[in-house]
Parts: sequence; C-alpha cells; structure tokens
Amino acid sequence: MFKVVLADDETIALEGLRTLTDWEELGFEICGACENGEDALTMIDECSPDLVITDIRMPGIDGLELIKRVRQSDREQPLFIVLSGYGEFEYARTAIRYGVKHYLLKPVIEAEWDKALADITDELELRVKHKMQQNMLANQLLPVAIARMLEGQWAEPEEEIAEQMDCLDEAVLGWTYIHVDGSKNIITEICRKLAEAAGALFIDMPGDQAGLVVENSASTAELAMEVYTELSRNGVKGSVSIGPSVQSLRELPVSYMVAAGAAARNFFYSEASGPIDTNMDARVQLNYNLPSANLTEELMGAVERLQEQKAWDKLKEMFRMFEQSRTAPEVVQMTSIDIMLKSMELVKEFGGKAEQWSDSFDFFKTKPKSLAVLEDILRDLLNSCMEYIKQHKERGSEHPHIQVECYLKDNYSKPLTVKEIAEHFYINSVYLGQAFIKKNGISILEYIHNLRIEQAKKRLIETGETVRKIAENVGYVHYHHFLREFEKRTALKPVAYRNQARAEK
Repeated sequence: MFKVVLADDETIALEGLRTLTDWEELGFEICGACENGEDALTMIDECSPDLVITDIRMPGIDGLELIKRVRQSDREQPLFIVLSGYGEFEYARTAIRYGVKHYLLKPVIEAEWDKALADITDELELRVKHKMQQNMLANQLLPVAIARMLEGQWAEPEEEIAEQMDCLDEAVLGWTYIHVDGSKNIITEICRKLAEAAGALFIDMPGDQAGLVVENSASTAELAMEVYTELSRNGVKGSVSIGPSVQSLRELPVSYMVAAGAAARNFFYSEASGPIDTNMDARVQLNYNLPSANLTEELMGAVERLQEQKAWDKLKEMFRMFEQSRTAPEVVQMTSIDIMLKSMELVKEFGGKAEQWSDSFDFFKTKPKSLAVLEDILRDLLNSCMEYIKQHKERGSEHPHIQVECYLKDNYSKPLTVKEIAEHFYINSVYLGQAFIKKNGISILEYIHNLRIEQAKKRLIETGETVRKIAENVGYVHYHHFLREFEKRTALKPVAYRNQARAEK
C-alpha cells in the first residue's frame, strides 16, 4: 500500500481529511496525522510516505517550508497535495516552483478532491511500474536511471549505476539534454533511431515526451534539427529544445528542466518553428506576476452588468498583458481558474447551478493549453455566464438573495435553519450563508433575530400582551433566549423598553 502523511493545524480539518476518503480502499495507509510542520517533517523522515497532504498556514514550519525542506533532502520524493484558503495565489505560485501539481482550495470540492487522488494514484502506480521495468530491462539500467532522476524520484543512483556514471563523466567534457514533446509512439521511434546513429543515449520519459543525452559538442544543434525535421516529416505537432550544458550526468535534471520549460513556453505562446536552443534564447525567463486584482474585478463587473464589449476588452487586455510580459503558463492557468470560479459564483447568485460548468473546470485543471485556446475558452465561459444572467433578468424574476430576504420577512416567526432555507431555494447551504453575509454584513440567523426583535418592540408599544406571549408569537421557544437577544439589541429589558416608549409618547 502507498503511505500518506496528513498535516493541518486545525484538528477538525485533520479529522476531515481522515474521513473524507476511504483510504484503504484506494490503496493508501495513513502513517501520520500532524498538527504542525515540525511533526510532519519528522514523520516524513520516519515513514518515507508516497503522498503528503499539507495545509499552507501552520505554526513554525508552514506548508511551503515543509515542501522546500523535503525537496532539499536526499530521499525518494513524495507527491504533495497543498490545501489553502481561497485566493492565496501567491502561495500557489511558490508551490508550483517546488514542483507541486495539486493545489486545492478550501473548502475542498469533492469532485476536485477525487480527481486529484485519482491523478496521484495513477502517478504513484506509474512510479511502481517504472521500478519494475528497471529490474526487467537490465541492459538499459543507465537510461532508466537517468529517466527516474529527471522525474525527481531519487537524489543518488544505486552503486552500480553511480560507478557507470562516474566513468562516463571522466571520459567526456560534459553533457546536454535534448527535450522532445509530441505523440508518444512517433517520438519514441524517432529518438531511438537517431540516438543509435548519433551515439546518444535515448531517455524514455512518461507522457508525450522523450529525450536524448549527448556529449557536449557542436553537433548537438544538428541532432536537434534532425529530430525536428523528422517530427515535421511525420506530421507531428511537437517541439524540440536544447537544454544548457552540464558537467556531469547527475546535473542533467538542470538541463532537462530548462529545456522542458522552454518547450512549454514555446508551445503555449505558439512561437516560430524549429528547435529552441536555451543557450541562445534569452526569452526563456518567464514572468510569475499575477494580473492586478482591479483588472479581474472590472472584467467580472462588466459580465455581471452585461456590458459585453467592455468584458471582451478587459479579457483581451489581460491576455495581451500575459503575452507581452511572458507570463508563466501555470500562472495564466491559475488566473483562468479564478475567473471561472468567480463566474460560477455569479451564476449561483442568480439561481444557476455550477454543475453545467463542470466540463470547463476539468479543462482548466489539466495541463495549460496555448494562450489563444485559454482565451477562447474563457470567452465562451463568460459569454455563457452573461447569457444566463440576461435570460434570468428577462424572466423578470428577482435576485435569489432578495427572494431569501422576502422569505425571511414572511416566515421569521417559524423555527428556521440555514439548511432548510437553502433547500427551499435549491441553493447550497454553505454558499448561501457566505453570500448572505457578503451582501448584508450579518448572518442569516442574526437577520432573523433582528426581524423578531423589531416585531417584538412594535408589539410592546402597540399591544398589552405579556412579554412571554410576545416572545412566543415572534418565534422564540425559550423565553430566556428572547430576553438575551432583546437586551443585546436594545440594552433594555422588554418591560423597561415598553415603559420608556410609552413615557416618550
């Protein structure tokens, strides 16, 4: 079974992680549940987990520092799922730099959680498969070992491989990694064939990527061009990038990361064809700055007010800024998810359901596509959002929040709960509670108490009913509860309030 360590400084949240999933059924064993980063780091050292799920904000060592220390250690690296409060994109950006692929917002959406665990499980099973292949293919130990190293699965090779690496390092002046993206079957065939002819080492990487490790020489660029020419001849839409030279095979991850990053940038921005030489291309540096919050707010404000042209202008302005500043694809993806979530929230305010955007949400959670594709997808999403709002207004129906307030004014004397109110309007109870506070500045229950006490004040002045009778009529089962709420809002007991009001007449 795979081992997992949980880390969250909130006991309730930690228990929630324990019970949110049937861990044993998924093939996981919880080997530690820690309430701070220090304990989590110790537990990781002791049980070497395959997966670590950590909150961002914890006392002492926070989630990001925990990931950083684990990444710097000489151990087989676990996968990470990072949990964070809504909108903390600065933390997400740092997590990405540490190689974290799964960043979930609290409260965790069940479908998103299940998808993340499924991806994690697939990745861990792939790791196991790679280990099995290494044992079976004894004649390819070195390339398999290098592939694992590039994936960050271990820091130091086994003794036999280490000796082989040392011998090769002594025989040459250095190494260069050529990164290839494209259709898996075709790039594998092409790279295997050209590697053999050029005396290079073919590296079989997971997914639609492969690589060639070559000695530092002037012929590296020629080999990269041969690969690219073969891709084009076979009609493969892919990329070839040359990483920086390194002195030893153990330093190949540096060359690989730079080359892979340049390839992703090239594809994302749909630049000119041909191999990318990172030693010659100064544009590989990406920008990790987020767009201004004002720009996003202006965009969503235009959508809510159905100002279509302004919305498209703001969206275009945002994506031209991404293009001009060379914004990292991951940051563009996070911004797109933020806009999508705000759109879903806006539609829910008008009585819509978020499920109709589930396909878009799945799209945004995958590897970022090109900048142009993301812009088109967002444009379609925002257009659908405006269409829904327009139809809602044309039907002449009131905003659901206004309907809720009217419902409370008509039914405040009844025993109401937020869950019952939400079910009445077919709205998620957590969302309704948060949205009501955002609009009115107080909770639904406080709003009900205010309505009840206002009516009680009116009855105290206009009728001769007893205080107990008035408390029952406005909805209080317990008399002392009524007294407490009344005094909290008037600073007077009911009888004193009645006497003072009558004396003032």
